[in-house]
Amino acid sequence: MTTPLPYRPPGEPVPDPLTPDLYGPVQQPLSGAVELAAERGPVVYVPGAHGGFVAVRREDLPTIHTPTPAPVPAPSGVDPHAQRVAAKGVFAAGAGVGAYFAAGAAAIVVDSLVKALLAGGVAAGVAMATGRRKSGDTYITNHHVANRWFGRSHTTIRNR
Repeated sequence: MTTPLPYRPPGEPVPDPLTPDLYGPVQQPLSGAVELAAERGPVVYVPGAHGGFVAVRREDLPTIHTPTPAPVPAPSGVDPHAQRVAAKGVFAAGAGVGAYFAAGAAAIVVDSLVKALLAGGVAAGVAMATGRRKSGDTYITNHHVANRWFGRSHTTIRNR
């Protein structure tokens, strides 16, 4: 955000912030000699003492002879691609056996439910065939409440 303008009394002209102030302080050029990038050569940025990075010419850096790494040994044993193919086959076989056992368990559960429903149906049929009933009459009472406008209600009670 921009900072607000300082207070000016009414009637005093407000300066335009887009036009440069001719009587204000002049920006000083950067100190030091001008150095062109083509004359300088390649530059590497290295960590400085105060947490920042410092530009250093590449030819000024110390050269340290790094030993060449030992060659990577040739892989021994079974081909990795063949191992992956074999693992996929073992997984497929395990999944097939697992599906077989799951289907067997589901068949046992369904068979038990069918037997329980058949036993319940037979018990209900025997109870209805014997004709055992309680003595006495059965009454069904229906309460019907109809709410109307302005808080009025109408209640109907019917016994059968």
